[in-house]
Amino acid sequence: MSIKKTEIILLLTGTIERNSSDVLAVKDPGIRTQQYLDAISFYLNHTSFKIIFAENSGNSLANDFPESDRLEFISFYSPKISPDRGKGYKELEIMDYAIKNSRFIKNASLIIKITGRLKVLNIKKLVGSTNNIDYSNNGLILSNIYKRQKMDSRCFLFSIDFWPYLKENGKVINVDFSFEKALWKAIIDFKNKGRGTYRQFSQPLRIKGISGGFGMPYKHGALMIFAKRLKHYLNLYTYSEILK
Repeated sequence: MSIKKTEIILLLTGTIERNSSDVLAVKDPGIRTQQYLDAISFYLNHTSFKIIFAENSGNSLANDFPESDRLEFISFYSPKISPDRGKGYKELEIMDYAIKNSRFIKNASLIIKITGRLKVLNIKKLVGSTNNIDYSNNGLILSNIYKRQKMDSRCFLFSIDFWPYLKENGKVINVDFSFEKALWKAIIDFKNKGRGTYRQFSQPLRIKGISGGFGMPYKHGALMIFAKRLKHYLNLYTYSEILK
């Protein structure tokens, strides 16, 4: 089933003022704000998709952009909780709030969740991964494998049919059980119980930005690109139990 670009929504998740004690390399609200502004501008200028920026510390960036029928800003306040369940739990909370409250998502066929500070340079090619996949009956999830029992949660694409599986598995996210692990388990359940379709993207993510965990810029040298492509290809054999 080929998908029209107008049916695809980008969901950028954000936290300007930290509300978890989990490891966070970039803590300064001013720096985080600028990274979000840069990322939103990138997707506005380099794609034709509608964009949701959903933020959970009560800060809106709506006044930083001219009014546009391609932009939707959603903001709410999520207080710190005890015991702390980590930034992954907070991100799932953002997704849940956006899915319940977004006017864009009500009419979306596919949602691409992206960590809001990051620019996915090959986003249009990743979306092209859907063109030859028939998922019309049971729904779709595209996510690259990070390692065994962990998905790359920085950017993944899904139909709304997948969301209940991620929400259910996300209930146990905490500082010891990450979003990436919940995403892996949700995909297994989606395939086995919902008969949904899972694929990796057609290529590795090409990310521009600062790693949230390590505070270092993502690298794109020739050797690094080759290594990522090789790993991506070998995943077909290494993780055949989830890809078959």
